[in-house]
Amino acid sequence: MDLVIKIPLTNEHNISYFGNIGIGTPRIVQRVSFNTAAHEIWIANNIQGMNNPYVAFESSTCDYGPDSEANLQVRPFYDLNMTAIRRTDKFWAGNRTMRSVFCAVYDVNPVYYSELTTWTGIVGLSFSPPAPHYAPPIWSTMMNANMLFGNIFSVWMRNYNDVGPDGGAIVFGAANSDHFDEEQGHEHYDLVDGCSEWMIQTSFVAVGQNREIQGGKALIHTASPYIFGPSRIIRAINTQILGGRRRRRRHQQIIMGEEVEDEDSHVFTHDEMLTAHNMPNVSFVFSGSDRVYTLRPNEYIIQVGGQYVSAFRPMHFSSPTAEHYTLGMPFLRRYHSLFNFEERKIGFAPSNP
Repeated sequence: MDLVIKIPLTNEHNISYFGNIGIGTPRIVQRVSFNTAAHEIWIANNIQGMNNPYVAFESSTCDYGPDSEANLQVRPFYDLNMTAIRRTDKFWAGNRTMRSVFCAVYDVNPVYYSELTTWTGIVGLSFSPPAPHYAPPIWSTMMNANMLFGNIFSVWMRNYNDVGPDGGAIVFGAANSDHFDEEQGHEHYDLVDGCSEWMIQTSFVAVGQNREIQGGKALIHTASPYIFGPSRIIRAINTQILGGRRRRRRHQQIIMGEEVEDEDSHVFTHDEMLTAHNMPNVSFVFSGSDRVYTLRPNEYIIQVGGQYVSAFRPMHFSSPTAEHYTLGMPFLRRYHSLFNFEERKIGFAPSNP
């Protein structure tokens, strides 16, 4: 029996990665985002406007339990709320099947989002919080059913030039050596104590040779197209990328549902892009190792809607103790990631193209 489950990923416009799973009887294929910052499985259930044929009451293997309501806020990138009822049904991942509790989404707000998105579900890969009725993450279901060779999963996201169906893979039970630099291998980091997220500690961030930018906790987020952080820190990073030049104009933007004033537009001008190759690298060092993880300008400058923008984006936090970085796709494209849910560790190695 094959104890490794590989699901190919599609890279869509460099801001989303999707893979296919099946649900129900008859089996309905769902395009899902694998999200290390989300809990549980979320499947759109008969929502008008979404490209989704799954209807819970039409599946002969769907049980109407545990019948508890669930709510999900998809942020910081999407300002999106979803409401669901928990059900149980049969799932296909690769060529393996399992039964799992999931959230059957019956309401998406804003409604217009269903007309824009191409995903039909989210597979949460975080740890389940200690709350009643929460469903276990899919890797926990696989582990308890002895479906995996090892109690790990790994994520390989291909680079910016690879847009299409060959965008990478998520592998449950192993790490495919074709996906990373096997000679250098993975460096592993403990999760923050008492944390139910895939969060590690950052020692510092450096822009070029400048190591004055503080570290802090870092959430590893496979569904975030950007790298988020506290506003003052992100402002310092973007200012140093531009050689110390600060943007004079101020603007308002909505972050985590609140209006935040910021000096930097994060959009590079035509003249700045002419010398982008001279911009400094941005590096991260995590607690417990002196290995340096570097992003080059072509890796942190992203083309969105015909504009070139910085991958470093500000996030509003309710208190200083809640502040953290969110390391999303720009970092994970550069570094293959290995999530060890048995030992509560994350490993990184340089990705292969």
